[in-house]
Amino acid sequence: MERTLALEVDMQEWMIPLLTQMGGGAIAGLAVGYAFKKTTKLALLTLGVVLILLYLLMQGGYITVKWNAVSEGIETGARTVSSWAWEMTRELSASLVGFTGGFLLGMKIG
Repeated sequence: MERTLALEVDMQEWMIPLLTQMGGGAIAGLAVGYAFKKTTKLALLTLGVVLILLYLLMQGGYITVKWNAVSEGIETGARTVSSWAWEMTRELSASLVGFTGGFLLGMKIG
C-alpha cells in the first residue's frame, strides 16, 4: 500500500508541471495557429495579385521583370522558414509539443 502511495506522489511531482506546460503551450499554439492561417491567406493573395500585376505590366511594356531574381527571393524565403521550423523541432519540449498541437488545431479551425 505504501509503495503505491509513493508512486502516486512521484507522478504528481513531475506530471503536474508537465501538463501545465503542455496546456499553456496548447492555448498559445491555438491562438498563433488561428492567426497564422488568416494572415497566410492574406499574404498569399497579396503575393498572387502582385505577381499577376507584374506580369501584366511586363506584357504591356511598362516594366522589365527579372523573373530569376523574383524566384530566387521566393526560394530564399521558403528556405528561411523551413530552417526556422527545423530549429524549433530540434528543441522539443513539453510546451513546444502542446504548442504544436494547439497550432495545428488553430490551423484547422481558422
